[in-house]
Amino acid sequence: MTFISTAFETHKLMCKENMLIAYTGHFDHLLTTLLLVNIKSKLSELESSTGIDKRVYSVLVESIENVSKHGFQGDEKQFIATLLLSKSDTKYTIVTGNHVLNTEIPEIKAKLENVMRRNQMELKQMYREQILSKRTDENNAGLGMIDIAIKSGNLIIYDFKPLTENTSFYLFQTEINIPKP
Repeated sequence: MTFISTAFETHKLMCKENMLIAYTGHFDHLLTTLLLVNIKSKLSELESSTGIDKRVYSVLVESIENVSKHGFQGDEKQFIATLLLSKSDTKYTIVTGNHVLNTEIPEIKAKLENVMRRNQMELKQMYREQILSKRTDENNAGLGMIDIAIKSGNLIIYDFKPLTENTSFYLFQTEINIPKP
């Protein structure tokens, strides 16, 4: 398949999935700021009356921070991350992806599973406990993941796709339901 054919197939997929934002590249501070300003503007145009724009934006910010925190900073090629935001009639879907060291996968999975087995009340209690504790990188129980789970109200979907002997691509997806009018 030629590159132009691949570009067209990507375009069709993005239109079919109603992709609002699709970015792959380096997530530095300037780029992140520009992306978030663009997204905030787009969301407020689409959802200002329902208030869902603030929830989606908040989950996006936490998701991008998750990419920054867990991104493997090896060579240039390995620090390329992905951000996707799509909208259907019933929900927004946010997907991030970044390279991680395989040795970090068990810890990330444990934090995700810990969050996913809790109900909303337990998540809020867990969040309060984390905020009130003196957190360090060693005892951080995934405050961003907890916040995402609370604000999205849905399960987090994740996967690790092996890339090399030492790294994998960490995919993280959450959905935010659009309230019915």
